[in-house]
Amino acid sequence: MNRPVSTDDLARTILGVLWETTDRQVSREIAHLADIAVDTADDGSHVAPEGLLMPESGCITTHVTATARDHPGVSEDMRVAVWPVADGGQDPAFVVTRSDSDLTLPVALADVQPDVTPRLRARANDFVAAIIAHMVAELDVKMQRTYIRESQGDLAEYTED
Repeated sequence: MNRPVSTDDLARTILGVLWETTDRQVSREIAHLADIAVDTADDGSHVAPEGLLMPESGCITTHVTATARDHPGVSEDMRVAVWPVADGGQDPAFVVTRSDSDLTLPVALADVQPDVTPRLRARANDFVAAIIAHMVAELDVKMQRTYIRESQGDLAEYTED
């Protein structure tokens, strides 16, 4: 007899799809640009966004920090979390959020149960591509600022503010 799949298990499945997709998308050039550290621990500081719920086992999240190899003090980080929808909806049943933007990925229950659909994999592909592009661009900007300060005595035409 099949036991019902818990909301936490489904949320972890969605996060797993995102990481499988990320693993395929991170190119050799990106891997050479930065050291990437991943932390899946929930530090207890998370609060569910409006209309979403905290999973029973706590926040289902991953924190990613990319540190530039040529500029060790330069890093970019963000957190991705999977939240069940508060009203127990099926479309979407979950929403994936990214901590540093309004980018979200709504996920229908039918896209993850009983199995992950090709539609979810395609949408996850686009979501992850946007995350990687944003992180690389932000890291590049921070490295450029550091390079200008180091080479030209802080004569940058712009600041971090």
